[in-house]
Amino acid sequence: MKKHILALLFPIVGLYGTAPLASTIDFPSDSVYVTSSDEVKRFLAQRYMLTGLVNESVSTSLVSTQYRFYQGFNNAIACSSSVVVTVDKNTKEVIQIYTHLLSESECQSAKDDNRAIDLNTPEQTYAPFVAAGSPKTIVTTTFNVFDPDPLTALEDTTLEYSDVISSAAYSLYSGVEVTEVEGIRYLENSRVRAVDVRAFDIDGDGVLESDISQQGIITSASDFTIERDIKDYENKNTQFLDTMAFYHIDKSVQYLQQLGFDIFSEPVQFDAFFGNKDNSTAYSSQNVIVFGNGVSADAEDADVILHELAHMINFSLVKRWRDGDTGAIGEGLGDYWAASSRYRTNKTFQPEIVFSWDGVNTSKISTRILNDTEARYVPGISYPAHVVRNGTNADQLWSTPLFQVLKLAIAEHGERVHEHIDRIIWEGIAALGGGVTMPDAALSIVKAAERLYPQSNYSDLFVKQFKAHNILTNTVVFYAPQFLMVKDEKATIPLDIYNISGKSINKFTGSFEQSDDVISFNVGVFGNSFSQKKQQATITVKVPDSTQCGEAFTLNAETVTDFNNQQVPTQDEYSIPFVICTPKLTHIPKVENSALIDATSTEGGLGGNKIGVKSYLLTLSDTAVLNNDFSVSLHIKHKRMSDLKVTLTPPIGDREITLLAYENIQQDEFNQQLMSRFNQEVNRLKGESLEGTWTLKVTDRAVGESGELVSWGIANISGYTKPETTKDNSNRSGGGSLGWLSLLVLVVIKLRETLIKNR
Repeated sequence: MKKHILALLFPIVGLYGTAPLASTIDFPSDSVYVTSSDEVKRFLAQRYMLTGLVNESVSTSLVSTQYRFYQGFNNAIACSSSVVVTVDKNTKEVIQIYTHLLSESECQSAKDDNRAIDLNTPEQTYAPFVAAGSPKTIVTTTFNVFDPDPLTALEDTTLEYSDVISSAAYSLYSGVEVTEVEGIRYLENSRVRAVDVRAFDIDGDGVLESDISQQGIITSASDFTIERDIKDYENKNTQFLDTMAFYHIDKSVQYLQQLGFDIFSEPVQFDAFFGNKDNSTAYSSQNVIVFGNGVSADAEDADVILHELAHMINFSLVKRWRDGDTGAIGEGLGDYWAASSRYRTNKTFQPEIVFSWDGVNTSKISTRILNDTEARYVPGISYPAHVVRNGTNADQLWSTPLFQVLKLAIAEHGERVHEHIDRIIWEGIAALGGGVTMPDAALSIVKAAERLYPQSNYSDLFVKQFKAHNILTNTVVFYAPQFLMVKDEKATIPLDIYNISGKSINKFTGSFEQSDDVISFNVGVFGNSFSQKKQQATITVKVPDSTQCGEAFTLNAETVTDFNNQQVPTQDEYSIPFVICTPKLTHIPKVENSALIDATSTEGGLGGNKIGVKSYLLTLSDTAVLNNDFSVSLHIKHKRMSDLKVTLTPPIGDREITLLAYENIQQDEFNQQLMSRFNQEVNRLKGESLEGTWTLKVTDRAVGESGELVSWGIANISGYTKPETTKDNSNRSGGGSLGWLSLLVLVVIKLRETLIKNR
């Protein structure tokens, strides 16, 4: 049997390599059916030469079964070694293979989380009564809670933690299930249990440290309707905090079960008043969530409660969730789960902010947003939790596309689809393992959307949002001159083609709607030149004779990429825009040839890098007004254009127009005319007088690469000149059509992955 290419990418288990290998997600192109772990292992051994795998578990999600394995060497189960084969629950067809294989040396120091914990539980308290014959029953009662927090409920951003909270901030809920023994009610049911941590080996040294905030087990003879009083916390009277945590965890677990995920084999345990640190943590191995009591009590904010519960959900779906980008993905999932919950009842007041209450009553401002439009994924670097990467919070990089899909889906289809999006996200996560990267997780979620709701546009929404943050990209990217010379209804176009897939391509083929030319590159199974360098091609296209100077012309392309590992080939569709003829400007651009300021490193935490900022001034005496046809000239050289944001401020007013915003431009030079008729952001300047001092600001938010501003300017377009020779049109410098495309309104690139189509 022919062995597939993954055998060349992954070490044969037992013949371990020394270099770490990235995670890979594969969607097989041929149909394979399996019904047991043994059959899956035989399939992996025959197809990928993966042998020596050890069974970890078999789990099920909504429509799939996951067969999980780890590598068969010491400590492999403790590190993030993972092979996860996802099988259709009904047809038994293999639909997805996730692999993250490590060398034995990488797992030598890995340890399981065996930290000990000493808990006081409700069972211990009422055990003597039950032993004496008293019945243990489930009863319903009433809870008084913040939902999600007092600041949001009152829509009052001036509210402070020390204030007495108005009764209007509370919500009263009946029908909450609790346990009753001998007339005493305990915060416990089949889904959630309030506990008191008496001692915990937090640092893993084998020594139990006492919890200074032991409050005992909260009980009531009737309802749990006490209002909060922070002075009570000083006396360890924490009924309100326990009530908050119990209610919100219970409600969320019930909703999770409604979605179809019944994943907790025992009640989720929590201690709502743990220690004196301004931090909350989910400990999956010990099945307990602890809520801190530093500057403020974390359990007063439902966002914190649901964020930590999301970690428990995540850990239950993928037990060894660590390494790769799992830190930032996990935090982003927690933020999303909290925001998703509040969005059901609050769509107008700060819906895209989490921790609105606890985040401003803390040792540092620690609210997070779910609309970080400038967050961009950069391949090749790690994304742990709570760090700045490329100038943005890594947690927000993951939560933002998820939440924006939720908003878009509800706006288009109504509230009924809310649970669809929640269901898709957890189904996609369930098919993953340790060491996962954001692109792999994104593909898994897109595939889950296709499988769960094949008739919907959910997968397109996810693809669009993941692409907006560079988490998903097209396989390749095209760059071409911005302006075309047309002669006898034809134009010759030089193309620079970059592989941005992160993989070695075996064969790439592209065809163009308005051309007889087909481009094709055969790199070879072992070749990797296309994964490191650009390819070049020249095509001749047909342009209608009726096309006039100044008009846009769109070149449509379809491509097929074969990675030669029996994965479904990737198909992409592109629309590459051009402008016919070259514009004449009323003012020539100002030459700067000025070095830009690179970002600099700072120490630790979310402080991140110190951004580099440089401003440039251009004074014009022309009193003309920007009319219907004007342009901003921008010529920048930089080895990593994704580091940069470029804005323009007119002489009057404080409007700042964004010209570039951390674009995923592969070329190291951007030389474009940003024309008002094709650029919505630039068109906002229409009607402004040219007279006065214009300010161009270039911000660099990532360390390590520098560049220069060559020239820039703003001017009306007085007419168009048709290039005289093909040579002028063939100049390959200038940033490329795709860089220009990212700023257009009239053109959309659509990624159409065959691998995520419904089979």
